[in-house]
Amino acid sequence: MVTMDRIDENDRKIIEILTSNARISLRDIKKKVDLSPSSIRNRMERLVSLGVIKNYTVDVDHQKLGYEIQVVALITSKPAESDMLCKALSKYDEISEVLRTSGPANFICMIRVRNISELTKFITCELEKLNGVERIETMFVLPQDE
Repeated sequence: MVTMDRIDENDRKIIEILTSNARISLRDIKKKVDLSPSSIRNRMERLVSLGVIKNYTVDVDHQKLGYEIQVVALITSKPAESDMLCKALSKYDEISEVLRTSGPANFICMIRVRNISELTKFITCELEKLNGVERIETMFVLPQDE
């Protein structure tokens, strides 16, 4: 486990900069943090090896790719079948995230599909037929004003 005393203020600044733009150059990071590019690279590699930085990602505009519908699905599993169901849910391309939860539902899933018809088919032909699914509730995510 990473101890917080191994992460200093420069590390935190680098993390903050990378969080807003994972493709930023070392030269541009240097302008915001008073360290040499080689020191910045060494810190980034250390943060990766410590598991603080898990990966460098891209922020995709899914609507521009044709995925108009985003849904939050609350899925309740039958007792003793949640481990198997979690693995099954994680295999679907339509599900971008599976969160295990406490409370009324066992899972929160983020689902992206092109249209209502595709969503209906995915829920009725895939999710409802999975072993262990007891209940599915969905909520549409409304577009964010930019």
